[in-house]
Amino acid sequence: MKLGFSTIGCPTWDLPKVVSQATTLGFAGVEIRGLMGELNLPLCPALSADLAATRALFAESGVELVCLSSSAAFHYRDAFQVEDNKAQVREFIELAGRLGCPFVRVFGAEIPRARLFGYERREAVLERIASALRDLAPYAAEHQVTLLIENSGDFVDSLAMWYLVDAACSPAVKCCWAPFAAMTRNELPTTSIPRLGRKIAMVHLCDGKFDASGGVEAILPPGQGDLDLPRLVELLRGIAFDGYLMLDWPKLWNPSLADAERVFPQYRATLTELLNQKPVVLTAYKGDKNAPKFARPATTATTPT
Repeated sequence: MKLGFSTIGCPTWDLPKVVSQATTLGFAGVEIRGLMGELNLPLCPALSADLAATRALFAESGVELVCLSSSAAFHYRDAFQVEDNKAQVREFIELAGRLGCPFVRVFGAEIPRARLFGYERREAVLERIASALRDLAPYAAEHQVTLLIENSGDFVDSLAMWYLVDAACSPAVKCCWAPFAAMTRNELPTTSIPRLGRKIAMVHLCDGKFDASGGVEAILPPGQGDLDLPRLVELLRGIAFDGYLMLDWPKLWNPSLADAERVFPQYRATLTELLNQKPVVLTAYKGDKNAPKFARPATTATTPT
């Protein structure tokens, strides 16, 4: 497993500082979720004005550009909104392909409310999202990019993510899994990781504390909240996950959170210690529990001659 961070945690850093800090702190890769206030990355000059220079910046530093994260979602009842979001994603895919970036992230989002009949059926919204992913998958594959659907909003559970990736029916669609988001609906990694398995291509890590009613009381760096980080790492090892554990520190949306200069090194140290630990041998694999059990052969006493 490799360690990286999303620029959502350092919204005031420009691209050279993002790359230089990743190198200094020992991160293998970065996810771009906005730069200097610009969330529509194809319009961000730091990335798109000189593609060769951007690629060289990452290549020379040894830091991987892992993911371009969009705000796109496909849950809308309005077909024009769905098409507009698909058009945005195509622009992200084109930019990612030109930069040699393997992933573009999109959201699951929410269940729309109908005017007369309350909320739409969950199944209908899931199929609409899956249909958009199926439409985009060939375009992503053409540009050697994988679309990552992240659990969010009304679709934070692993059942929804399993369905969407499966229904997309393409190796160009995988899941970006956020375990803390799933915990807001009482789903633990012990359920979600085995269920999703190799459908997970990237993991977003954040942590926090829940109050007595199950609401989020505080956002905290991974390892300092209610997320059982050692168990999560064990489970990911169990599915042979070899992708990125990406720090998703939401400083962009919560300016009162601690600065990246403080949180990023803590995250790097915590996860490095966990990843360097010897893997836990699960009970089921201690010896061959199915080995045949035969009676011990009788021993014959011998008399000294």
